[in-house]
Amino acid sequence: MEASINLREYVDMFKRRKLIVILIMIVCLAFGAYKTYENYISYVPTYSSNITVRINTAKELMKKKNSKKDEDEDTVVVDPYSTYNVAQNQNIATSYKSLASSPNVVNIIASSLKVSSAEVGSISVTQREEMTDFLDITVISRNAKMAKDAAQKVPEAFNEELIRLVGIDCVEVVYDASEASLIGRSRDLTLFKFAAIGIILSIFFVLLRECLDTKIVTPDDVNKYWNYQLIGTIPLDKDSSKGKNS
Repeated sequence: MEASINLREYVDMFKRRKLIVILIMIVCLAFGAYKTYENYISYVPTYSSNITVRINTAKELMKKKNSKKDEDEDTVVVDPYSTYNVAQNQNIATSYKSLASSPNVVNIIASSLKVSSAEVGSISVTQREEMTDFLDITVISRNAKMAKDAAQKVPEAFNEELIRLVGIDCVEVVYDASEASLIGRSRDLTLFKFAAIGIILSIFFVLLRECLDTKIVTPDDVNKYWNYQLIGTIPLDKDSSKGKNS
């Protein structure tokens, strides 16, 4: 008949091996505290600035129309909100939105601001679901002023790349770059992670130690390890043993 281990036996097992549990938890928590402190002193604040642009392929034609003083009656006026233009705007925005965060755009911005590409920071682009020709661009930098300055330069650099690839001047600013805001620091869970690792390691080593320990301690261990049925036991009288020796 196989021995069944209940919850109380598990508790007794961990009580017997509490030194292993304590040592492992101390080591894991100490290392976790060190890593948490290391993360704290190495933290660098970052700032973000947002700008919204729109892809409008009729932008250049509208500029030409507004610049003319006298317009002939035979001139064909292009409707920027026609089905064709709207579809073209959405297609360009979907196909080339990643261009706004490309290394070429970052290099153009860096050259314009006379800084290195690393100082510009990172650029991310999000396309709106309801209006797919609108792009929300976010610049993240370690410097608040740099974040806003770089965000202001993104539309121009993005437009320059689109002209080079597509041949259309179509990027226009909808909302100017916002003031740079500090990005909140995320909660550091390093200590909790190492505590969980300590618990797992403690359970593993306690169970391993129990499996390797075949020492006979109780009468039940005789049947458990040797498969012998114990008839009886003779208690050891420590006091009488001491008197006999003396």
